[in-house]
Amino acid sequence: MADERPAPPGAELSGTAILRLARSDKRAAVRTLAAMSPEDQARLCQDIRLESRSEFLMLTEHPEDVVPLLPEAELVQTVRAGGMSDAAWLLELATPEQRVAAFDLDCWVGSELQVSRVNEWLDALIEAGRPTLVKALEEIELEIILLAIRSEAEVAVVSKEQEPPIGFFTPDGVVYFGTAPDASPHRVHEISHALFAEAQPLYWRLVYGLLFESPSECEEYALRWRTNRLQDLGFPDLEQAMRVYRPLPIEKVTDWVPPTPDGGIVESIPLPRQLRGTLLGEALAKLPAARAADLLGYVLAVANSIAVADALPLSENESVPRALEKAVRGIDTGLRELARARGQAPEEVLDRTTTLDLFRVGATIDPSLKEKPK
Repeated sequence: MADERPAPPGAELSGTAILRLARSDKRAAVRTLAAMSPEDQARLCQDIRLESRSEFLMLTEHPEDVVPLLPEAELVQTVRAGGMSDAAWLLELATPEQRVAAFDLDCWVGSELQVSRVNEWLDALIEAGRPTLVKALEEIELEIILLAIRSEAEVAVVSKEQEPPIGFFTPDGVVYFGTAPDASPHRVHEISHALFAEAQPLYWRLVYGLLFESPSECEEYALRWRTNRLQDLGFPDLEQAMRVYRPLPIEKVTDWVPPTPDGGIVESIPLPRQLRGTLLGEALAKLPAARAADLLGYVLAVANSIAVADALPLSENESVPRALEKAVRGIDTGLRELARARGQAPEEVLDRTTTLDLFRVGATIDPSLKEKPK
């Protein structure tokens, strides 16, 4: 029978190839994946186009072992590309860090919280079931929940002698929730009832916050915690990120003593496509592989700073590549001008100058680099 055929001998073992096989012989694709470790399955998943990853993960026998291995940003981008209607089962299998990253990466534009995006993720968590919903509400900042609920509901405390407001509902007999005509009573109802049933300490903190905490304070605290977590993912805070646009004349550039002179963090690393055919790429190729790998890490750090400084949506898969393209263009300009001014080879300048300084020189020479994308 056709569905018993093994994967073709010598077939390229890639996520795309397995998906192609699954469309003609699903059982063979499942068997091929079953013979692989969860780590290898997660690696292949990341090689596939974002919108096809859910289909790939459904072929794995134990997606609960694979989904947690995806980097946080990769999972968020996978969910977004596949559509929020397909998010529930992935969020159910996700780690706490991955679920928190969904709100950190996808629900902010610069320093402003996008409550509509928060609501989309909350709806996906509700669809994933009460256990997943409650776990996620305990993982993310209370301030984000407060801002989401306050945007569409009001709260009233009603004594036994009083009549509750018309149209309001209560999980506990004392605190009543009412929603605006254009809001989602289902979302507020599910969150309040789930917390009262399974996480009462958090429920009462939610009630207290809705009654007494101001929206501005909530957003300030939520932004602070998010900024700290983004730093763990390699994205600096806004103040640090804006350093990339500080003017730096060529004559002010100082030599940099490399922090790892005895060897790199890794032996070598392939160059991203944005570096191919650039002066920066050529200079990196002339340095020892380990040193070039270290320097490439600093180039990526500049790109992350640009992504934050330009308020790019960090959940979109093109944001960091776009920032990297801009970083390479600026570093290339700074490297070329500094090599010319000093009469040194580009690789020598690159080895003794921080990539941040090179970009700052480039942005000083070419002011268009300071323009934020629309």
